[in-house]
Amino acid sequence: MHFCVTVSQAKNMKSQKLTVLAQKPMNTTCKKLLLYPHTEVWKPQRSTGDQEDSSRIPFFNSGFSACIRCGKQNVLCFEEKAGIRQNGEQFGTKIFLCQTRGCKWRTSFKYDDADPMCVHFETRGWPRGIMMFPTRYMILWCKQHGLKELRRSIYKRRLDGDEILVMYQADELETGLGINKKMANKMKKAIEKPDGAILQPPRK
Repeated sequence: MHFCVTVSQAKNMKSQKLTVLAQKPMNTTCKKLLLYPHTEVWKPQRSTGDQEDSSRIPFFNSGFSACIRCGKQNVLCFEEKAGIRQNGEQFGTKIFLCQTRGCKWRTSFKYDDADPMCVHFETRGWPRGIMMFPTRYMILWCKQHGLKELRRSIYKRRLDGDEILVMYQADELETGLGINKKMANKMKKAIEKPDGAILQPPRK
C-alpha cells in the first residue's frame, strides 16, 4: 500500500513546502503532492451534486451553459479552491448551481491549471459534440445555429442529440426531419463544427 509523505520526512525536505497528509492511502491529491512538491493544499478536491455521465457529459459539451434538468440558461458557477503551487497554478472544484426557481440542480467538476489542454481533467477522453444532448438542449442548439424552423419539429417528436446524429451519419437529415437540402447542409455544418455544441449564453 502506498502512503503520502509523513511529517518526519517532510521536515527533512528543507527546500520543499508540503502540506502533509500522513499515513493515508495515496489518492489523487497525494499523487499531485509528489509530482509538484512546492504545493500548498488547503482542502481536498471534492465532488457534489449530480455525478452521472448522462448529465455531466452533455452539460460539459454545452460549455456549462444550460441546466440539464430544466434547460434554462441560468446556471451559477463558483470555484472552491483546494490549493496552489509555487508557480501560481491552482486546483480545486467548480460547482454549478441552477438558479431557476424550483429546479435546484447542481453538479461539480474538479480542475487543475497544471494541464492547460485539459483543465477539467475528469473530462479527459469524453466524447465531444451533441451526443447525449436532451431535447431541451437541441432546441437551444437549433436557435443558436439559425435553425429556428426545426425547433417545433424537434420538440414535437422529442428528438435528442443521439437521434439527430443517427440521421446525420446515415445521411437522412432531409427525409428524417422533412427539410430541404439547403437546411440539411446547414445542419451538417453545425454538427461538424468543432465548437458547435457549445450553447452561447442568451444576449442581454
